[in-house]
Amino acid sequence: MTILNLASPLSSDDLSMISALCGRKARRVVDLGHAFSETEPLAPQVRALLDTLGFTSSDWQKQSIVVNLPADSVASTLIVADIAGRRGRTPSVIRWKPSGNRGRMEPFEVISLHEIRKEARHQRKGWALLGGQSSNDED
Repeated sequence: MTILNLASPLSSDDLSMISALCGRKARRVVDLGHAFSETEPLAPQVRALLDTLGFTSSDWQKQSIVVNLPADSVASTLIVADIAGRRGRTPSVIRWKPSGNRGRMEPFEVISLHEIRKEARHQRKGWALLGGQSSNDED
């Protein structure tokens, strides 16, 4: 698994907890901590940042990727959308919670956005069928 870190540096305890939550060891951690310019359009900045990874199309598709998103919600949204376009599926993301340790945050869960999307599609299709409408389109 590859962790793309776009937030604060990860401690060895953080990495151990993330590995335990995922059930597999992080083979690679890529620190991309980056301050985005507030005077330039954000989408090209995100694209350029992810381009610096040098991943091929095959790399994006074959790797298990977990993303530690930045606090900026718009940047996080663009990062997920760009990665989804490169991979053909959304990545997993790390959710943090306060630990009892003086304001320190710790990994709480790793959420597969791909699984969330699949579940929502399944519910949508079920709802459409119950509503008397048929929908066989695929996104």
